[in-house]
Amino acid sequence: MVHSEQSVEQSPHPVLGVDGCTDAVEVGRGGFGVVYRAWQPAFSRWVAVKVLAADWHGPSRTRFERELRMLGRLSDHPHIVTLHQAGRTAAGNPYLLMAYEEGGSLSHRLRGGTAGDWREAVAGGITVAGALETAHRSGVLHRDVKPENILISGYGEPKLADFGQARPRSADRTDPRGRITASVLHAAPEVLRGAPASVAADVYALASTVLHWIHGAPAFTPATGESLDSLLRRIAVDPVPDLRAQGVPDGVCAALERAMAKDPALRPATAAEFADELRAAQSAAGVPVTPFVLGGSDTAGPAAGEPGGGAASLSLTDRRRAALALSATAAHQPSGVRPRTLLRSFGLLTALAAVLATGYSQAVPTPAPVELPITVALGELELYAESDEQVVSVRNRDDRPVRVTGVTLTGPSRADLEIVGDGCSPGPVGPGDRCEVRVVAVPRTAGPIRASLELTAAGRSASTTLTGAAQPRRASRDDAPPGPCYADAYQVGASAYGYAGGLKAISVKQYWSPSCRATMAYVWVWKQYRDNVATDGGTWTVGLAIRTERPVSRQRAVGQPYELWTEPHRSAGTCTTASATVTADRTKAATSATTEPYCDR
Repeated sequence: MVHSEQSVEQSPHPVLGVDGCTDAVEVGRGGFGVVYRAWQPAFSRWVAVKVLAADWHGPSRTRFERELRMLGRLSDHPHIVTLHQAGRTAAGNPYLLMAYEEGGSLSHRLRGGTAGDWREAVAGGITVAGALETAHRSGVLHRDVKPENILISGYGEPKLADFGQARPRSADRTDPRGRITASVLHAAPEVLRGAPASVAADVYALASTVLHWIHGAPAFTPATGESLDSLLRRIAVDPVPDLRAQGVPDGVCAALERAMAKDPALRPATAAEFADELRAAQSAAGVPVTPFVLGGSDTAGPAAGEPGGGAASLSLTDRRRAALALSATAAHQPSGVRPRTLLRSFGLLTALAAVLATGYSQAVPTPAPVELPITVALGELELYAESDEQVVSVRNRDDRPVRVTGVTLTGPSRADLEIVGDGCSPGPVGPGDRCEVRVVAVPRTAGPIRASLELTAAGRSASTTLTGAAQPRRASRDDAPPGPCYADAYQVGASAYGYAGGLKAISVKQYWSPSCRATMAYVWVWKQYRDNVATDGGTWTVGLAIRTERPVSRQRAVGQPYELWTEPHRSAGTCTTASATVTADRTKAATSATTEPYCDR
């Protein structure tokens, strides 16, 4: 019987053929197939669906089943990406359905050579070390720790991902054909020489990733025009960069240098030992010590690899397939390292993408000709307050002009965001040129903000994820007076505005104290109003009240107050509004504003 695979149907929202998943948008691809972000309405959440476009009866099946078993055993760890389910799409493609980590990859955050804060990087390294140690104690070598395979959750937590190259520790022997599977920029020197993968090699890769996180670039970055042979010699001989000049404490530098020693015997024996050295360096530097989280089981269960514990062979039938596999990942390779040079120098396949490619029966869908950031971080926002404008840059990576259409917001928080500027739709975007879409957020509910900015270019969909978190605005932000009711009060409902001469004159807010079960009103007189009225010594009067059936907690300020608070009004079980009027004493012109009711019922 002849078995054939079908590629996933391509449309503005590809139909994945995975029950319960809608609104799929491509977020990544490699030789293995495509990763989609999809919406699960039943759970009100985004998920990542990794769809393989591979020969189900070839080596890809072995690799797929191995990754499934390993993730199934390990994904209960809080810092390993969570696997929800697996199966085959309606078109017959195998898929893994995993948690969608909204922060994107660490690699995306480090793009552009931006150096990171050593405190954040060390804390992240300790966190990932807990995940890596858990995998090791379960009998699994990751074999591909690097920034691309560390994802950042919506809460800023690093998560170790992509076990597509992982192997059981019992299978840590060299390939009989002398082939190497490694990411050159983070692989241990002995692995690049053909030695088997090991715990020490995983520790090296993690330390290399932490150094990259701090330094903004890999320890051994290829120079322009540098040959692969030269790069490999430097990795084998040269010391790692000294980060002390960047203000990194000596203890951190010493821990990284030991973990990246050329001789694996000189490195920490385990990921846990490496984490201990980083934690000691944190303590010595006077920063909070990051918890080291280890999985519940300290012993290895059944073999995580193939039946009988044998190592899987990722055989390639010929050099043509190898070249095709490598070309799918060439976009991740530094410009000075060419795919043909890799094949010629090694006589093997060195893949720099998240997973390896072999031979596939169907081509994966063509990506959109434009490039967007994977995620746009909105940051910490306040309820009912308009955020700063966030600029989403769209680049035409094609060699022809591209027309961008259908710029829209989707996702569970789309009502809290607004497109305030679309510089892409008016005309075609030239080759290599960029256009911008500007977005603001006005969150109306507390908690995570999750939405997508989507657009269409040349008939293909592209998107970026917008993430943030909204918290209530505390009364202290408006210089609340002292007192227990003001101490825990937070704003309820949107601010109300009053206008004079076409400009904002006052803003009125209503605050609620849970401990006192009381409401209070606050008014702010805007500077442009004060400047206009105060000409030639003019003054104004402010009246402020909490209202139920009749005005209560009324306060009146005479002169030139910038802000005013009412006393707390105990309003449990009632609905209240905050109302204010500012009156110019000379002209008697009045401006008023009243909030929407807030009901404590």
